[in-house]
Amino acid sequence: MVEVDLDETAKGILMATLASPKTAGELTRIFGLPGAVVVDYLELLEHLGLVRVVLSYFGRDGRIVRYYEADLPIDTSDLVREEPAAP
Repeated sequence: MVEVDLDETAKGILMATLASPKTAGELTRIFGLPGAVVVDYLELLEHLGLVRVVLSYFGRDGRIVRYYEADLPIDTSDLVREEPAAP
């Protein structure tokens, strides 16, 4: 599994989208960051495979609204699959 070192803002955005899907606008209001910064973080997290778009639609103003949700990989390499006992 690849390890990724994220800064505190990226971690915060990731945790916020883990709780429930959020738009870039919602994350902008939550973290008090400029919209362009939030979009850059979301694009980075999406590129890394840590968030994904779960819903997109055209808003009333004609812009695309996207909801992002955390898509964290789960490491199952340490789980042992037990075989059923023979009858």
